[in-house]
Amino acid sequence: MGLDTTNTEINSICSRVVDIPRVKGQLVGILILNETGLLFFSKVAKKRTNITKNIFQIAGFLSAIMIYSKDFIGSREIELKLKNVDLHIDTKNGVIFAYFIEKENYTEDTNKYIHIIFNDFLEKYYESYVKDFKGDLTPFHSFENVIDQYFSFD
Repeated sequence: MGLDTTNTEINSICSRVVDIPRVKGQLVGILILNETGLLFFSKVAKKRTNITKNIFQIAGFLSAIMIYSKDFIGSREIELKLKNVDLHIDTKNGVIFAYFIEKENYTEDTNKYIHIIFNDFLEKYYESYVKDFKGDLTPFHSFENVIDQYFSFD
């Protein structure tokens, strides 16, 4: 392993050697999209059919929130407290990463894993697929395996 080894390669090696404790029941859903609302990837807990049915509208709404927040707030991170869940939104390099977390179950591992996942997505897909997106969503399907390493959707 040389100095040019990527985080993805290191994570791959470690995941074969170290059993990552998965977080269960905290994460309601993850959406990864571009600034215009184009959804690259999403995964939502099966019991949250209201989110699943409206996933494209939610992606557009999140995109609009980020556009206006840049103009008025100047922030790239937003947290919205809803009735039973918190919605966290972060953006980097034109990629919006949004996730819903159940309020009562939030732990520090959740926060740590979310940041690992977001960075992993950017590392795996930004240069090769996102930066000059050609319309093919197929490469993003395999990202579910990364999510499943860290979270169990109930």
